Amino acid sequence: MKTEAIKVVALLLGVGIIGVPGFIQAEGPDDPAPEIIPDDSNGKSVLFDNTHAQTAGQADWVIDGAFSDFAEGIADNGYQVNELRQTTPIDVDDLEPYDVFVIPEANIPFKKEEQEAMIEYTENGGSIFFISDHYNADRNLNRWDSSEIMNGYRRGAYDDPVKGMDQDEIDSEAMQNVNSSDWLSDNFGIRFRFNAPGTVTADQIVDPAHSFGITEGVNEVAMHAGSTLAITDPDVAKGIVYLSDNLDQSDKWDPAVDEGIYHGGGEDEGPYAAIAKHQDGKAAFIGDSSPVEDATPKYRNEQSGQTKTTYDGFQEADDAELLLNMIDWLAEEEEYDSFSETDIPLDDSSPLLNKEIPENTNQPEPEPWSQPSIGYDWYNPSTFAAGSYGSSEDPVENPTFKFNHQETLSNDGPFTLELVIDGLNPNQTISSYNIGMYLEGGQQVAQVQNDDGSWPSQYGYSEDFSVTADEDGTAVKELTVRVQEGTQGEANLRLRQGGSNLYTTSVSIGEGTGDPAAPDDGEGDPEFMSIQEARTQTEGTEVEVEGVITSTPGMFGAQGFYIQDESAGIYIFQDDNSIQKGDKVRVTGSLDTYNSEKELVDIKSIEIQGTSNLPSYQTVEFLDGEHQGERVTITGGTIENIESFYNAFEFDIRKNSQTTKVRVDHRTNISLEDFNTSFNEGDSVSVSGIASIYQGNHQLMLLDLEDVELNTSPPVIQDISMSEFDITKKYDVPLTVKDEDSDVTTVTAEMNGETWDETINISPLQFKPGTHEVTVRAKDEAGHTTERSFEIEGVLGINQLDELVELGEETGYIHDEKVADRLVKKAENVQKAKNEPSRSGKWNALLHQLEAQSGKKVEEEYLSYWTYPKKLTEN
Repeated sequence: MKTEAIKVVALLLGVGIIGVPGFIQAEGPDDPAPEIIPDDSNGKSVLFDNTHAQTAGQADWVIDGAFSDFAEGIADNGYQVNELRQTTPIDVDDLEPYDVFVIPEANIPFKKEEQEAMIEYTENGGSIFFISDHYNADRNLNRWDSSEIMNGYRRGAYDDPVKGMDQDEIDSEAMQNVNSSDWLSDNFGIRFRFNAPGTVTADQIVDPAHSFGITEGVNEVAMHAGSTLAITDPDVAKGIVYLSDNLDQSDKWDPAVDEGIYHGGGEDEGPYAAIAKHQDGKAAFIGDSSPVEDATPKYRNEQSGQTKTTYDGFQEADDAELLLNMIDWLAEEEEYDSFSETDIPLDDSSPLLNKEIPENTNQPEPEPWSQPSIGYDWYNPSTFAAGSYGSSEDPVENPTFKFNHQETLSNDGPFTLELVIDGLNPNQTISSYNIGMYLEGGQQVAQVQNDDGSWPSQYGYSEDFSVTADEDGTAVKELTVRVQEGTQGEANLRLRQGGSNLYTTSVSIGEGTGDPAAPDDGEGDPEFMSIQEARTQTEGTEVEVEGVITSTPGMFGAQGFYIQDESAGIYIFQDDNSIQKGDKVRVTGSLDTYNSEKELVDIKSIEIQGTSNLPSYQTVEFLDGEHQGERVTITGGTIENIESFYNAFEFDIRKNSQTTKVRVDHRTNISLEDFNTSFNEGDSVSVSGIASIYQGNHQLMLLDLEDVELNTSPPVIQDISMSEFDITKKYDVPLTVKDEDSDVTTVTAEMNGETWDETINISPLQFKPGTHEVTVRAKDEAGHTTERSFEIEGVLGINQLDELVELGEETGYIHDEKVADRLVKKAENVQKAKNEPSRSGKWNALLHQLEAQSGKKVEEEYLSYWTYPKKLTEN
C-alpha cells in the first residue's frame, strides 16, 4: 500500500509538520513526492534531488527524513521546498521552475545528458548545491562515490567508468550513457578531492565581506569524515571555509585508503566549503553530508532492511548558519559571469598531487570496499529490503528471533538447530542472514553446512541465506551445524544480517548430546516426489507431493480437490475444510484408483506452504490419458447432446472427428437453466476445466460457467484512407472497424511511438519524410483482438517548401529571422524552376544554406525534414 503525497507545512515559530505519518510505508519514485510550503513565502523555491540513490546504505538524505532539519530551515526563510522523484534522467525542464537545485550525496553516477541539463540550467540563471562526502563512502557498493560522481570520473578508472562491474551492472539502465569527464572542473572551476579527513573542525572562515556575506555568523563548521575541494579556476571558483592548519595522518578518517590528508590542512588542503559562478547561474559545494544531516531517518537500509542511525549534524557548531546562508546566496540573481568581475579577492589555484590529475588517479584498494549481500543489486529496486526507498514492501516493525536447539549442543558430530523469525510481513522473503558460534574472546568454533551439502574449510560465520515467511509472518530455517572437536562449556550463538548483529543467545556445548542425522534404514517418512512420479507408484504407496489447489474443496465430494504442479495433477480425497483454491499445499497420502481415476487417499497431513497463481490452461484437441488432473482448454468445439441427470448435466464437445464429454456437477452451482440461457446445441465454444476420467471414460470437469466461451468472429480492420501525407500538413484520418458478432470496444493506432484512439491525428512536422508503418489494433466485447499494419509515405511537397521554412521558425528550429527570410527566397526559387535540372540546382543551393547554418542558427535535426521534394498535383 502506498502513502499519499506528504505536504509538510513550515510554521514560522518553530517548524511544525502536518500530515507526516508515524509509520512510514513502502515508497518509491512513482509515489507522490513530499513538499514543504512556507507560511510566509518569498516567492522562491528549492528542489532536492532524490533520483541518484540519496537513500542508499545509511544515507537518508530526503526532505522528510534525515535532511528534514535543513529543508525546514530553508522553508522557515520563505522558500518552497520540493523533492525530485522520477525514474527518468534529469533534464532542464525538471530544474527550470526552481531557483536552487540541491544534490545530496549522489550514489548513482550522472548520465552525460544530466550533466548537460545542469550546465544549461546554470547558464540560464539556476543554482546548484553539491553536497558530497569522503572517498570510498560508496553507500550502495557500486564503486562510484559521491565525490567521483560530482567530479564526473572514477578514481583509477578514468578510461573505464564500468571497471570491475559485472555484465548485469554494465547493462543496467543506471549505467547507460555514463561517460568519464572532468565536467565539474571544466564548468565550475573546482573538483572534490579524494582525501578523507576524519573528525576535524573547519575554523578558517573567509571574511563575510569576501564571501558575499555567506559566512556571516559562521565561526566553525564540523566535519565527521569528509573531503575538501581543489580550486582549478580561481576566476569562477572560491573557497569560503577551510580546515585547521597543521593536520597530519592522525587526523585522517581511520578507514582511509591512502594518507587521507594531502597537504597538511589549511588553504593548501583546499576549501571544505566553496562557491562558483557559471554564466548567469551559481554553484556551492561542501565535502561532507554530516553538517547537513539530522537524527530523523525515514527509510530502512535498502540492503539489510535495518533501521538507520543518523546524527544531529545540522545543529552542531555553525553548520546550520552556513548552509542556510549558502541557499540565500544561491537563490539571489546577480549580474556577473565570474568572480573576477567583482571586488572580492580571488583564490590561488589549489596545489595538486600527481595522483589527483584525473587521468593519473589510482585505486589504492579493490572496489567496492565491501561485498554486497546476496540478492541485493544496487541498480534494481525490486531487490531492496522492505521499508527502504524503492521497495514495494512495507517495513517490518520489530521481528523477533529464536533458536530451537538441544539443551546441550554436541561437540562430536553434526546436529540441527532451527531459526524461527516472527513478526515479518506475510510471504516476505529476507536475505543476507548468517549465523556463527563463538567463545568468550571471539574465537569461532562452529561450521554451518552449505546449501550444496559441503562444509566450510574454516570455523566462522555461515554462508548468507534467506528465509521466507508464511502467511502468518513466521519464517523457519533449519541449519546443520558441527562444533570444533573438544570444545566444551558456554558459547554464544549469533544471528547477523548484512554484517549487523541481530540476535545473540548463550548455548552450552558438551559431548554426545547432539542430534546427528539417523542412518537411513529405508523406512520412515514418505519420499517427496513430483505428482507425475507419484501417479506411477504402486497402489497403496505412501507419497508426499506439493502443488496448487485448482478446484474449490468439496466441489466433487467430501472436501476433495485437485492439485497440480509443473509435472501433472491429481485428485485429493480428504475432509479438511480449512483450505481453499489457490493454496499451495504439501500433501502426504496413499495412492489409490477409484472409478479409473488416480487419487490420494488416507491423507496423513496437508501443510499449507502459501498461495500461488493457478497453473495456465493447456490447450488440447480432445482428452486422453495424458493430462489427467490438469487444467485444460478445448477450443473451437461444437456443443452436442446436452443431457440432464439428478445430480449433474453433461454435454459433448465435438471437434473435428473427436468428441469429449463435459460434466457439470450440481455442487458447482452451475444450473442447466443458466447454461441453456447462454448456450445452445450447435454453438461453437471454447471450454476450460480439469481433465478427469470416470469408469474408463475421459471427461472434462467444468468448474465455472465463465469457462465456457462462445467463439465469435474477430473485428475486421478496414483499409485506411491515406497512403501518403505531406509533412507540413495536419491530418485527421478516421479508423473504420467492423464486427459481425460483437461490439467493438477499442480501436487504436500506433506509428513511431505515437498512439491514437479511433482517429489518426498527424500534426505538421510530427514525422519526417519517408516510409512509416501504422499498426491498427481493435478489440471487441468478446475479447477478440485484431491487428493490421499499413505503410504510409511522409512526403515533402514542392509547393510546401516555403511552409516548411515558416514552420521551422514557429517551432524554434530556426533561431534567426534573417536566415528564415533567405531560406524562404531559396525555397521560392525551387518552386519557380521551369525544369528538373534547374530545380535540382536551386534545391542544392537551398541545402547548402541550411547546412551552413546547421548547429548555429538552425537546429541540426531540422535538416532531416528536407528531402528532395515530390512534385504533387495538389498543394
